[in-house]
Amino acid sequence: MKTEHEILEMAFAMFLEKGFSEVSTNELIREAGLTKGGFYYSFKSREDLDQRVVEKFIHPFFTKPVEKMQEAWEEKRQDIPTGELLWHGFFMPQRFVNFQNAIGKEIAFRNFYFLLYESMKKFPEVGEYFKEFNTRKGEILHRILERGQMRGEVTKDIDLENYVTMILAMQDGILALKVLDDGIDDEEKYKNIQKQMWKDISTEGYEKYRDGGVTSAVS
Repeated sequence: MKTEHEILEMAFAMFLEKGFSEVSTNELIREAGLTKGGFYYSFKSREDLDQRVVEKFIHPFFTKPVEKMQEAWEEKRQDIPTGELLWHGFFMPQRFVNFQNAIGKEIAFRNFYFLLYESMKKFPEVGEYFKEFNTRKGEILHRILERGQMRGEVTKDIDLENYVTMILAMQDGILALKVLDDGIDDEEKYKNIQKQMWKDISTEGYEKYRDGGVTSAVS
């Protein structure tokens, strides 16, 4: 007989393939090799199983990146340039491969994304996880950029609030691209965003851009 951990992993795999609503409780019981009594001995209800799948396999999608961002901030902020901190403390923790490592499973991003979308409609707490995740990401990015301004590495001419909003929107665009093509390398995309971002906001890059870049090119 499967353990509770094995049943949750099995259920998650089935949900990834078909969604929560398209997998019946009888299918779960049959796939797990349980009797109904055995199923309800391990789980109070079908809703209980669904909730436990969410906590075990979906919640980490939101919590693990923020934990890694905070770790990078605490461990690296004293030692490395702001451009490098942006990668370690903001972009790198959000790679999908990190989430897969955290839950110990290699899964298709498209399947996970659709399950995530369904879970937002089905479980109100997942919507709250998403809002908190975006809030924390924005706060961390803002903090890194402020740190860069204090160190003279980031120009003070930019509106940090608007810039943070723009970067978060660009990240959402990468996620949308991965839904269309799971083969897209999100690490490469994040590196490209950071490279362009740093060109725009670093004091050295910004001065070159302002004095000899677009203005002179179009004049």
